[in-house]
Amino acid sequence: MAFEKELFVATQAVRRASLLTKRIQAQVIAHRESTTITKTDKSPVTVGDYAAQAIIIHAIKANFPEDKVVGEESSEGLSDVFVSEILKEVNDNDNVFNQKYASKTHAEAKEIPLQSVQEVKDTIDFGNYEGGPKGRFWCLDPIDGTKGFLRGEQFAVCLALIVDGVPQVGVIGCPNLSLGAFGGHDLPGNEEFGYLFQAVRGKGSYFTCAATEEGWHRIHVRQIDSAQQMVSLEGVEKGHSAHDEQSQIKQFLHISKSLHLDSQVKYCLLALGLGDLYLRLPRDLNYQEKIWDHAAGNVLVHEAGGIHTDALNNSPLYFGDGRTLLTKGVIASSGPPGIHDSVVAASNKIITSRAN
Repeated sequence: MAFEKELFVATQAVRRASLLTKRIQAQVIAHRESTTITKTDKSPVTVGDYAAQAIIIHAIKANFPEDKVVGEESSEGLSDVFVSEILKEVNDNDNVFNQKYASKTHAEAKEIPLQSVQEVKDTIDFGNYEGGPKGRFWCLDPIDGTKGFLRGEQFAVCLALIVDGVPQVGVIGCPNLSLGAFGGHDLPGNEEFGYLFQAVRGKGSYFTCAATEEGWHRIHVRQIDSAQQMVSLEGVEKGHSAHDEQSQIKQFLHISKSLHLDSQVKYCLLALGLGDLYLRLPRDLNYQEKIWDHAAGNVLVHEAGGIHTDALNNSPLYFGDGRTLLTKGVIASSGPPGIHDSVVAASNKIITSRAN
């Protein structure tokens, strides 16, 4: 299969990072003053974000040394004491993972432990690639939905391989996800550290329980006949999207049911058929979406039969313009195309009226 090794390495790295973030979430919340930093854009970042980024980039470097990485976090300003805690958490997590959960192996895949504080810093900073239209690179959000993570709610570990501006492989870990909470049926063992989702372009979307990583189940978006049947999926944080204007779209299309949750878990619910419409309209028309917030979800939704476009022009999302998307909002839906078009038309009307 195309990208077989890439999919294996990505899945195992996200699986390790999902276990780590699940294991330390309560500890980070209880000791927020020592485990959390506020970035210059006022957003929080935790020891979990850095440790997950270190785990995943280290796996990529070991197996694909020529590949670049666009990662959200940087080690700039981190003290050696803080980085020592990151290294400790990574090593502790490796011990737990290898004892309880390591099962599958790949003849060509390499696993090399992190050794020092400087190596942790260098590994985190390997995610400083600026992206671009040619060649391949990885796109990583180590904890998508850090505020949800700090509330003890939903968050996701997200990794994608982008080739010539198009995501080809996507893996998402959802450590806190319970499908029963959203109208689905849970797999046995999901309570340990949730679910894994994976997709390769042209090969379908799948999910399984992260604790076992056995019995991958193919998933599809829900089939609907009208926009009124849609269940919308929107963020919790009002600072991340224009909730009032998204409400206008729902009113216009007579959509009455909404689910609010953090991170790319929303894309996973859409791919599972437990929601139908992902709405993310910008609060500020100058804001540009970060590619790591959408790359893994893009291939997952497409391979589940969904549609993923710009919210203004109904254009396919393009991930080759650097670290951001040159869009005015993002819409994903279960389709069919006519219904998706009606959502984008309503979104266009609202965004255009605001611009004027």
